[in-house]
Amino acid sequence: MTLTLALSAESETFVLTAARVAGVVVTAPMFSAATIPALVRVAVVAVLAVAIMPGLPLVGGGLVVLLGAGLLLQFLIGLLLGSVVTVVMSAFSVAGQAITYQLGVGLAAFANPAVVGASSVLAEWFTLLALLVYVILRGPELVVVALAESFKAMPLSATALTPAAPLFVVGLFRSALEVALLIAAPMMVAGLVSDLTIGIVSRAFPQINAFFMSLPVKFGLVLLVLLAATPLFYAIVPNVLTRAYTDLSHLLVLLERHP
Repeated sequence: MTLTLALSAESETFVLTAARVAGVVVTAPMFSAATIPALVRVAVVAVLAVAIMPGLPLVGGGLVVLLGAGLLLQFLIGLLLGSVVTVVMSAFSVAGQAITYQLGVGLAAFANPAVVGASSVLAEWFTLLALLVYVILRGPELVVVALAESFKAMPLSATALTPAAPLFVVGLFRSALEVALLIAAPMMVAGLVSDLTIGIVSRAFPQINAFFMSLPVKFGLVLLVLLAATPLFYAIVPNVLTRAYTDLSHLLVLLERHP
């Protein structure tokens, strides 16, 4: 026995629109923060769906439809849209975590309610700085614009998703890792130079306790490099975010080529 649901054209259009909006709200930076109450996010989904729906052609129209496949497809499209910016933004957290392990204080983690987990101080610092620039550059507004444009690229009447779209988003993880390594490179090189220097000194003067000397020296050197590189960080973040918006545009092009 197949369960069906009879909906008017307006109701079906709203439900499908809300499903795509929900995918973006679940994954996009700022919208997906765990510190935002669930009811607030539901309200955001409803408000955005109501705002976007008037410009969309109605689908259905009183027919008996199975909503499962349609809702899943629309939610997946929203997930892909929100994931593009989220994956790029995650590069800053990965960079902070890499620096933390280079310092040898990887176990010094604290609870992070934003991700419902644990993270290091530097990872949280880099993430907050990136989010600050993201908000200043009107990132959330651009994500909403991309969401509205996605209905032109792939309307609600579409029945399939081109495989190139999810593969493109998966490929962004490699780019995010490259960005993270580039951001963390100065601090990681400073830590490596500190280790090599202390290793040479300990070989030349065995009476020196290199173990107790290495941690404060490395920590201080890396923090000095981090302090010096902070202005450069503010110059890098806009370029990275611009790249994320370019990737978002590329994803819209891929969605437009739906079967």
